[in-house]
Amino acid sequence: MGAGDRMRNPIFQKGFTLVELIVTIAVLCIVLSIATVSFKDMLWRNQVNAAANDFVSALNFARSEAVTRGQVVTVCRSTNIISTDNPATPVPSCSTAAGTGWETGYIVFVDGDADGLREVDDELLRVVAGPGGNVTIVGNATVDDNISYAATGFLQAGVGNGTVGVANGSKTINVVLSNNGRVRTE
Repeated sequence: MGAGDRMRNPIFQKGFTLVELIVTIAVLCIVLSIATVSFKDMLWRNQVNAAANDFVSALNFARSEAVTRGQVVTVCRSTNIISTDNPATPVPSCSTAAGTGWETGYIVFVDGDADGLREVDDELLRVVAGPGGNVTIVGNATVDDNISYAATGFLQAGVGNGTVGVANGSKTINVVLSNNGRVRTE
């Protein structure tokens, strides 16, 4: 067998043809694009779940503190959350500005005069920074600014049932409050 015979014999040929390489790259691109979309959806689901869990935790904490202290405890949305990096940041207060949701952050405090707004002498119990990203947290008309718990653990008179939607992309979790103060997610 001569050198020319080896080159024509398929046993001795090695490597990929250009067509094989292009097909392999095309298949790889398709698989990666599907994986990227699935990964993005998973991240959005995790962000929504974490934000909803944080919100439910703050509501349960407020309810527990209201019963323990025998005082009204309020959770309200806030746009001036304390920054540990900047001590000059103002003391957090409740925000009633239209066009903002709970995603900017929220605070839990003992509401001495039960008006749903934090005054300087109201004890601050917890500060929760917003979830960040594209997560939105929006309440319906009864819980759009604040949620107050009476000393009994029930929602403050006049609040009524409420729903707060936590969303990012196509993923939404509704946090539902009943008159008796219990919280559930759907």
